[in-house]
Amino acid sequence: MGRAYLARRGRSSYRAAILEPRNACESSMPNGLFLVGTARGVGKTLLGAGLVGVLRGMGIDATMMTPISTGGAVESASEFLRRLGVDDDPRLVTPLRYETMASPYVASRCEGREIDIPRILEAYRELQARREFVVVEGGGVLVPIARHYFMIDLLEEMGLPSIVIGRSGRGTLNHCLLTQRMMFVRGVHPLGFLLNGYGQYGDGFAESMNPDVLAELGAPTPVLGTIEWRPGYQNDIQAVVAALTQLPEVTALLERLTGAAASRRAR
Repeated sequence: MGRAYLARRGRSSYRAAILEPRNACESSMPNGLFLVGTARGVGKTLLGAGLVGVLRGMGIDATMMTPISTGGAVESASEFLRRLGVDDDPRLVTPLRYETMASPYVASRCEGREIDIPRILEAYRELQARREFVVVEGGGVLVPIARHYFMIDLLEEMGLPSIVIGRSGRGTLNHCLLTQRMMFVRGVHPLGFLLNGYGQYGDGFAESMNPDVLAELGAPTPVLGTIEWRPGYQNDIQAVVAALTQLPEVTALLERLTGAAASRRAR
């Protein structure tokens, strides 16, 4: 099914040139947020669940999905959601699972099972119909999902606004700016950077300067905030929710994105 889907879709978007920038907040499907990662292990699952908790605290009926899981995880999105009181079908939350610790494309080849892109989109649409807001845990923009289909293609198909999740330590300037520039090439402008794990690796003054330098070099994309490293966060999702709630740029962005949902509910 994956090859047939890609053949119907065509390849023009895979060789896109510089496009006119789009305002992601004006997406035709604004009731969600796509998390782009700069590397594996930057905390997308944890922060994604934390954002769901913040949204639910704002009165928004939010959930989360991880379109493709490879190699297992310390905690799955479904487990975090259950701790937040959200009991969505795991087959919708994570429609595709592979045991191989690799990119989706490599994992699918190792296990002999093609990536079913329509299944991902169907699960997303069903969650969208059930809930007011869906946080989608994506991955790196050029993570290969299929031979001619990358994570940024999934982002474009979902039509969602996005933010970039990166580490706070050394190397993050390169990773964040490369991710942002590639998104610009495709005409997708992320709404902000969110840095995670401050203090985990003891990078000192360089780490303390990174948010300001990223805000300078990454303009006009703002830095939404930095989350400090806490070993207990993995087992205490409410602490993550509390930390995110303390970041005014994060809460302001979520309020902007959920204005339409709140207005519909008020009617």
